[in-house]
Amino acid sequence: MTANPPMTTPDEPPLAATPEGAPGAWRADQLRRIISGVGAGRGRESGWHAGFGTLLALAVLVGVLVGVATDLLQAYLDSPWLSLVNSASPWLAPAFAVGIGARRYWHAAVAGLVTCVVELIAYDVTAHLRGIAVGSGITAFWALCGVIGGPTFGVAGKLWRSARGPVRGLGLAVLASAFLGEAAIAYGLYLGYYSSAALFTVIGIVLIAALGRRGRQHVRSCLWMLVTLPAAVVGELLLHLVYSQTF
Repeated sequence: MTANPPMTTPDEPPLAATPEGAPGAWRADQLRRIISGVGAGRGRESGWHAGFGTLLALAVLVGVLVGVATDLLQAYLDSPWLSLVNSASPWLAPAFAVGIGARRYWHAAVAGLVTCVVELIAYDVTAHLRGIAVGSGITAFWALCGVIGGPTFGVAGKLWRSARGPVRGLGLAVLASAFLGEAAIAYGLYLGYYSSAALFTVIGIVLIAALGRRGRQHVRSCLWMLVTLPAAVVGELLLHLVYSQTF
């Protein structure tokens, strides 16, 4: 009986052998897999990537368009569609989209931050031009959300496109969990807007089904959602607590 060599996928480089039973060997192997998964694909990933300057220009453009559209559409949409321009997850999704075009993960993080900050500025300026006052408290609240969520979702977009190994599927799981968590907590539990909750649930499922086709991420994304969905629920609970105590 002969031993077969360890099997690897084309996306996952073979790992150096570690002595069986050595203390910390399993954790070291897992860490190497995660690091190699995040860094895999450099120099051989096909498709368009933006330079850092181009990516920032794209982030500003997307932020302006989304911010202006959000303010204008709030005056015309009814439930459940109004929730698409009055919620956190659709506001963070453009950062994910911009992050897809990044060459490096830190580029994606910065671009995600710029996207969300510009969205907020464009929204406030448009509201001011329409004669609608926007309180400084609510602006500060959304600015804080953007500082945290923008880089997170920018990196998630890059992960969806580029990650290999154990972290593959994590980026998509973050995006889908944001919609599902907001559906359950914000619209289902607290507000009782069940049509909006259903809409956001459908969006989350469609995102998994559609974006999961890249690299067959469906299973990996669902497994990662065992982590990201509870995190999204906790995040929504904290947002509600902060918002209810402040406004």
